[in-house]
Amino acid sequence: MEKFIALIRGINVGGNKIVKMQDLRTMLQSLGFQNVKTYIQSGNVVFDGRDGGGETLGGAIEQGISETFGFDASVIIRTAKELEAAIANNPFELTGAEEFKRLYVSFLAGELTDEALERLRPYEDGEDKLRVVGKEMYILYKTKVSDSPLFKVPLEKIMGVSATSRNWNTVNKLAAMVREQ
Repeated sequence: MEKFIALIRGINVGGNKIVKMQDLRTMLQSLGFQNVKTYIQSGNVVFDGRDGGGETLGGAIEQGISETFGFDASVIIRTAKELEAAIANNPFELTGAEEFKRLYVSFLAGELTDEALERLRPYEDGEDKLRVVGKEMYILYKTKVSDSPLFKVPLEKIMGVSATSRNWNTVNKLAAMVREQ
């Protein structure tokens, strides 16, 4: 068995697509996953499973969500090794606790094309800082995310791939959960 992290997009946000974490764990166990643990209410799951590839596992979980809860939600999968690499590849030097709250990692469904990377260049060094490393996009916001001009930019449309974002503290908590298992 290998350790995986499922990052489910858009559940329990703004009162929409409500899923109780116990129900989500039960659904994942019914799919054959073991040692299923969730973190907070926003679709973060650590589990053991057989390696079928991220797309295969994500597709199975997406289908399970649709059948069990009656709505669609995209799922991005990372292995424990990929999550550790995402942490190690953080391009920003964080010097204070406040910066940890303003760093977000967007987990991308795939690597970006050269054209997509070129379209992101104007957003790299504004008030907010943006970097893409492999299948992750890191954004260090100058202030609160919701106050940022970058927050209103349709980054997914620019990139051409779906993504789901987590703050730096959540990313590190998920890594700690994987190490504990």
